[in-house]
Amino acid sequence: MTSMNNEQLAIYNFFRSLIKACLFLLIVNCTLINAQQRLDVIVLDAGHGGKDPGTIGDATGVQEKNIVLPITMKLGRMIEAKYPGIKIIFPRSTDEYIEVKERTRIANENRSKLFISIHANHKKKEESDKNGFEVYLLNKERFPEAVLFTMKENYLLSYQQAGKDTLDNYIFSSLAQNGYTRYNEYLASMIEMSFLSYTELATRGIIQAGNWVTLGASMPSVLVETGYLSDASDEKYLSSEKGQSDIATALFHAFQSYKALYEMQ
Repeated sequence: MTSMNNEQLAIYNFFRSLIKACLFLLIVNCTLINAQQRLDVIVLDAGHGGKDPGTIGDATGVQEKNIVLPITMKLGRMIEAKYPGIKIIFPRSTDEYIEVKERTRIANENRSKLFISIHANHKKKEESDKNGFEVYLLNKERFPEAVLFTMKENYLLSYQQAGKDTLDNYIFSSLAQNGYTRYNEYLASMIEMSFLSYTELATRGIIQAGNWVTLGASMPSVLVETGYLSDASDEKYLSSEKGQSDIATALFHAFQSYKALYEMQ
């Protein structure tokens, strides 16, 4: 066999790793379809808490942390009642402070299949009045950073089984992040449609951003800004039992649609 020069060797190693990655995905799809594709662990994250109140309502002074916690817990109870086999992890279930990076660490360590972070918003001083909900996804410009983070977290143990060299892990992590992006976009669309059907809130759209929640979670993840506490109508609605129940119901229906798609793949 003719010896290869350094450039030929590099090309050979690249395609060898690519073939290994494709074979790995084929094996996963064939042998782990039931186990891997069950949406059996999720994280429901109520933003802020404890010493961090989040944003403050202009009219009543209501704190964001006290809006998003009951919404999150209502959503969790709905999912538990319908799907008792799903493990739901709440980074916080009381008024306690937990750093954002700790929240994503908990999700990664528990092999969560989904991360939903729930917040409320406030307009900046220089902005005109705003109202309505927003759904945030990872900014595609930060995709390389997310891939490197997934490599570092080594979220899928299968990476170790398939290969430990940097190129292998980069390919596997890139494929994983591409998959997450597809699921993120679908879930965000389901949330937007569900909010329009079940709540009184207007939509401000689906937005790409570089927040840590969507970057640090090595799984499909979205951040939902449920409304603006700087808007009198949104603030009143988000503070009410009806508003919080409506939002939890909307998120629950979006979750059901997402679960059905996820487990069909």
